[in-house]
Amino acid sequence: MFKRYDIRGNYPGEIDEEFAELLGRAIGTFSRQEYSSKVVVGRDSKKSSLPLKKAFVEGLRGAGVDVLDAGTGPTDYVALAGRENKSVSVQITSSHLPLDTNGFKFMYPEGNGFLNPDLYEVQDLFRERDFKSGTGKVEDVSGESYERYFEEVKQFFHQYFDSIDRKVVVDTLGGAANGFLPELLEELGAEVVDIAAEKDADEPYVDPPNPEPGELEYVAERVEEENADIALATDMDADRVAVYYGEEWLTGDQLFAVLAGLMTPEKVVASVDTSTLLEEVVQGKDGEVYYTRVGDPFVADKALEEDAVLAGEPNNHYCFPGFVPYNSGTLTGLLLSAADLENLLEEVPNRSTGRTSLEVEDNKVKEDVMQDIENEVREEHEMISDLDGVKFRKEGATVLARPSSRSPVIRVAVEAQSREDVENVLGEVRELVRNQ
Repeated sequence: MFKRYDIRGNYPGEIDEEFAELLGRAIGTFSRQEYSSKVVVGRDSKKSSLPLKKAFVEGLRGAGVDVLDAGTGPTDYVALAGRENKSVSVQITSSHLPLDTNGFKFMYPEGNGFLNPDLYEVQDLFRERDFKSGTGKVEDVSGESYERYFEEVKQFFHQYFDSIDRKVVVDTLGGAANGFLPELLEELGAEVVDIAAEKDADEPYVDPPNPEPGELEYVAERVEEENADIALATDMDADRVAVYYGEEWLTGDQLFAVLAGLMTPEKVVASVDTSTLLEEVVQGKDGEVYYTRVGDPFVADKALEEDAVLAGEPNNHYCFPGFVPYNSGTLTGLLLSAADLENLLEEVPNRSTGRTSLEVEDNKVKEDVMQDIENEVREEHEMISDLDGVKFRKEGATVLARPSSRSPVIRVAVEAQSREDVENVLGEVRELVRNQ
């Protein structure tokens, strides 16, 4: 259940209340050793998150940690509460994964997600049961945290816009953005069509709670029915957002480039699988893009290191370190609802992209295939980066081939001038993998 960036598993088959309590003891011990004897805890709106949170809190208390209970809300809300209280924060969520799963996300006192070495340290404490002991208290900080979040979000928003003079369709999928995104839109002046409120939903009603365009036809239909300007859809913990505008769902790469065009930052941090669209927009405004391995903890850490204004990945994760260094679907949605998207999209070059996942026999074969691909790239193509897999130019296209962190899978992304070029290069890369 200990994954590359967080902890996830089936509930209750893999993650249950006993697991949660032991994990609370482990993270409580880690926090006391490295930071402080207080931890902020929040959760999403999934049914299983409540009993897991109760057990996790008991584990923290048993490790002698005082628990600051932030209640229910998005992960960036919990991260902000942690930053304000100068403590580690933890969100109970499995984000966009199916409803029969759950998990835990850990954030540093600065608000960014745990990096691998610290997650491994927590894992070791969990396995060895080498826990500190004590009797911690519980304090409800949800009211003050909620108010501070709204204040900080609006303060950041007002650096760019006064208000939102638009009609916006919102679908939180019944997730943690309920009570946050629709209310903030209204407070900033938008006319809001709140699909979750119409359903009177205080828990998720889409499984998996993932804002994939193919599953959101009903949202697009509401935009047309309501003659709305834009639609927003967030996942379970609102760390990602999908945007419908101009009769189409915009891609994650388009949204990233639009945000860069809006904010005109000097420094942007992006995962290496991000399209060149971002670089062209940023460099056109005399800015610079810094690349990292794929994974939001690496992106946020680099953003803090470079003092970047904007950071993100093409999977609809966008982070604003000046607000909090964690992905915020809420703040992203607010900014894009107010932006002149028509003009901003005109500044984004036209490209076609394609992505695929190629399964191989096992992880050893995966390593061998990646080494063979890298050797061929260095001999026959122009290498762009070996930061995470290999990124190279092939027949006018930009290609990234990188290994999955745990599965025997090689992930491939191709960007070219036309859809035909993308498909041709994807086919050639598939053959390259098969022939290794």
